[in-house]
Amino acid sequence: MNQLTPPSVAVVIPFHNGSRWIERALKSAINQSQPPKEILVVDDGSQAAESVKLQDLKAKYAFDIYTQDNSGQSAARNLGISKSQSDYICLLDQDDYFLPNHIELLIQAADLDNPKFGVSYGDLLRVNEAEEILSESSLTIPHPLKDTVSMISQNMHILPSATLIKKLSFLSVGGFDESLQGYEDDDLFLRFHLAGYKILFTPEPVSAWTKNRSSTSFSESMSRSRFLYFKKLLDLSSSEVSLDKDVFEELLFPRFGYKFADDVIHSALNEGEHFTERSERLKYFVKNVRESKRMNSSTRRKYLVATWPLVSLEPKQLGALLTGFLKLAPLLRKLRIFLLDEFLARYSSVKKSV
Repeated sequence: MNQLTPPSVAVVIPFHNGSRWIERALKSAINQSQPPKEILVVDDGSQAAESVKLQDLKAKYAFDIYTQDNSGQSAARNLGISKSQSDYICLLDQDDYFLPNHIELLIQAADLDNPKFGVSYGDLLRVNEAEEILSESSLTIPHPLKDTVSMISQNMHILPSATLIKKLSFLSVGGFDESLQGYEDDDLFLRFHLAGYKILFTPEPVSAWTKNRSSTSFSESMSRSRFLYFKKLLDLSSSEVSLDKDVFEELLFPRFGYKFADDVIHSALNEGEHFTERSERLKYFVKNVRESKRMNSSTRRKYLVATWPLVSLEPKQLGALLTGFLKLAPLLRKLRIFLLDEFLARYSSVKKSV
């Protein structure tokens, strides 16, 4: 990188009823060793009182506010990036914060002279709501990811709050998919990769990722986005992307198969909330399992047995069956009914989150 003048960087922060966190995020963006050119906050349809609190902060800090009807984080990020006047973008979620050398480290990791540069990213500290460090790293898989298979077969763990993105590259791949409110980061960075843009990694932590008490893992927006993203990846099977592995059998089934089952179980244990939609998604996945010509027969049989009650019973019936199965689990295992092991394990795991 040979830059006579520092590259222009914008920080874009989506905001939705986040007054508890936003000042910390703003201060972390302002107090950088290499300051940003601009900070843009997009108010994504917050409650009136929350929007007022955001406006009040403009008396203390220099940043711009843009507003939109509640359309989700992807749409908010796209709007903020479209309004920016900088060549590079650092995204920041409202409840996360930058470490002091966030921008500096990501610029050092970038290849700004390369027209095919797309993204540089780093690690994140994992902190709780009191800012106590839970982990010095948020990465659970080896990085950097270098091939399409590794990006499709697992969650990529390239988090937007730890990235520097070239704006022109971002626009060329179409930005964030606004239909997704989960998996939108994996979707974006996979498209960067498939378009031939360089994705570069520094092992240094550049941000702090806050572990909140409220989890979206089983939210309907996450369940819906998971299904939409799964279908987008399934389409790679018939695209011009050349892979050495079978996309559904070897990559998507291990990643998503029991996630869709978990969603149905969670719904059955929550008085059937969103049960119909989630059951239909699981049925679609089961259909792909049945029609797969390359899947191991034992794996297929185990999955179909484990998911049969989830796609066949009504919520109350399923809830009662799940509870009964759990009570009988020791006996079933002694009788070597191994086909039910995964089913019981998934139920036990999901039940802890309810």
